[in-house]
Amino acid sequence: MPRSHLSLPFSGSRLREMRERRGLTRPALVMRCREVGHSVTAQHLCRLEAGTHKPSAPLLKALAEALGGAVDDLLDATLKSA
Repeated sequence: MPRSHLSLPFSGSRLREMRERRGLTRPALVMRCREVGHSVTAQHLCRLEAGTHKPSAPLLKALAEALGGAVDDLLDATLKSA
């Protein structure tokens, strides 16, 4: 069964902010995602941060875990209540 993309208000800019605040490069975040059991490429992270792609639910969870945050931290605060 193919993975569907989220309809949640994912924010690529929040992903980038979290990654940079933690002093991580994209390759370092790729490694952390692998450590929590989800494979992703630096190119895909770049597209997520640029907002041209949306993550699957498992990837969103892995990103939050790899960054030491919550899924909610990666959502657009201005759209969460909508």
